[in-house]
Amino acid sequence: MEQKITRAKHLSKEQRAEFYQSKYDYYKNFTRGLIIIATIAYITFFLTDCGIYGRFASETVLSRVIVLLPLLLYIYLSKKQHYYKTMVIAAYLMVHIIIWCTDWATYILPDREYAGEGMMVMNTIFVCAGFCAPYKYAIVAHMGLIVDILIANIFIRYDNVTMMIMFNLPCIIGVCIMHYFMENVYLEHYLVNERLQNLVVYDQLTGVYNRNQLKRISNSDTEELMIGDNIPITLLIVDLDFFKTVNDRFGHEGGDVVLKHTVDVIKKSVRSSDYIIRWGGEEFVIILAGCDVAMGIEVAEKIRVNIEASENGLCPITASIGVAAYQGGSYHSAVERADKALYRAKTGGRNKVVAYEE
Repeated sequence: MEQKITRAKHLSKEQRAEFYQSKYDYYKNFTRGLIIIATIAYITFFLTDCGIYGRFASETVLSRVIVLLPLLLYIYLSKKQHYYKTMVIAAYLMVHIIIWCTDWATYILPDREYAGEGMMVMNTIFVCAGFCAPYKYAIVAHMGLIVDILIANIFIRYDNVTMMIMFNLPCIIGVCIMHYFMENVYLEHYLVNERLQNLVVYDQLTGVYNRNQLKRISNSDTEELMIGDNIPITLLIVDLDFFKTVNDRFGHEGGDVVLKHTVDVIKKSVRSSDYIIRWGGEEFVIILAGCDVAMGIEVAEKIRVNIEASENGLCPITASIGVAAYQGGSYHSAVERADKALYRAKTGGRNKVVAYEE
């Protein structure tokens, strides 16, 4: 299925949002740096103003330096806000603000001969700003350059407004085509990276998470779970009974069939928001967010009953399950408590659910 995805529109709505967020995250520092450089470059055009006047161009000082205010706001927002839609719009708005200030300065200057060249420079800035943007956003924002020229012409009365538009249109079309292909290039990068990420955090046999997923949902320093604030969390350890007998009788391929079947049963017994982690061999850790121990016991019993009642096509199978509350701190403590409860279930006859007790 992944090989058929050649354009962002082939992704699901959720995948597309993740893709564009990833694209923004990848290019955000580049875009922010570009906006800062473009703003500074715009301010330095004050030296050109002085050259046109043959003196200190006091008339254009405000139109040149006022752009620093939105720049500071943009920099502040970029540090506080990371949602791609908000920041892409903010970046393009910043480019248009530079254009509007350019029009303001041009309106004041007595010589407007180089206004067309200024718009061509803006095309270059649009090229770079579009790297972090969805393709459709780039089209809309870039077409706004023509609108800027037409509105500015009402006040400035360009001598060559038609030529300005004719020069800019091919640039806009070329840039939009470039962004279309660049988006597809990044899509290839994104899909490859997703496959690599899946190899890192997913168990290749069963399709559920492996232990590496815990690193993604926990604090790297304290190993504290980061999957909710002030909500109860319960851990289950599910272990298939006498699984070695299954491997001895049906071989490892038969054991793989039983493991994959067991995972299907567990998935149907828990919520989609719960974490199913293959802990090793025939053991699975399940993290239930928003569940206290009593609810965890109910879920565990449901899993146990469903595994016992299910048909895997080879042999009957049962499971023992240990239940423990996550009490903060390192998740290893909760796993150890659940493992102790599992040991009691195993030594107590198997095919049962046991909750940890102090």
